[in-house]
Amino acid sequence: METNAALLELCPEPLDLGIPDHPHHLGRARPAPLAAAPAPAHDQPDVLSTPVPIFVVPIGSTPSGSSGTALSPDGCLGLNGHSRATLDAASRSWLLARLPDRVSAAMAAATHWELYGTRGLLIVACGDDARRMGFSVESVRPETSPPHTPCEVLTAQESRTAASRPAAERERLITRFWVRKDAAMQAVGRGLSVAPERIEAGFPADRGTVTVPGPYGVEVPVLVRNFSFSPSYEFAVAVAEPLALTPSFAYSVR
Repeated sequence: METNAALLELCPEPLDLGIPDHPHHLGRARPAPLAAAPAPAHDQPDVLSTPVPIFVVPIGSTPSGSSGTALSPDGCLGLNGHSRATLDAASRSWLLARLPDRVSAAMAAATHWELYGTRGLLIVACGDDARRMGFSVESVRPETSPPHTPCEVLTAQESRTAASRPAAERERLITRFWVRKDAAMQAVGRGLSVAPERIEAGFPADRGTVTVPGPYGVEVPVLVRNFSFSPSYEFAVAVAEPLALTPSFAYSVR
């Protein structure tokens, strides 16, 4: 199994306080984040934000001749949407034994964690504050493959924007719009109870505010940010405004 776990920083403060490092990780340099996009003027300073540890774990193919008990790329899909509470003790132990040491240590120390997965990639969000955030990750299919994300999830404006792009860019853009909507709905606890085509998420920058229809006609503003850590995936994090859990980084993962 090939893994490269990366700790994504949602604020400039250290996120690993109180998380024990395994001895063979001592002295290992933390991966350097890419330059973050400039924060909009209306955002609160990141120093006021609550840190939420998020691990991105690429999962490679299981080597031939292995015992068959390793976490496989397809196994990430089966973990999508699970949390510490939804997995029994045996399943939690099985999973932690197959993740990189720093990730499993953080999960073992946390009272709550959530899993989001697509083929070959697992996202782990640790801590109670993860409950107040929304996450969505999807793989982007090659141009030669059938579309993965249906265009029915788009608004009319988003459909026009996607249609105006070259075929090589279209699938990525549709997937990007979808993960924004999915993350935003999760952040306000709406799940798929709202038709995605009712949410306008076609903003051109990496971050923007979308409104999610709530009960009794109330619209909830949600800050959504995309992170590009691999050309093979689209990942979005969402926080209902004005919660001070605003992500402000980009990250590179092998």
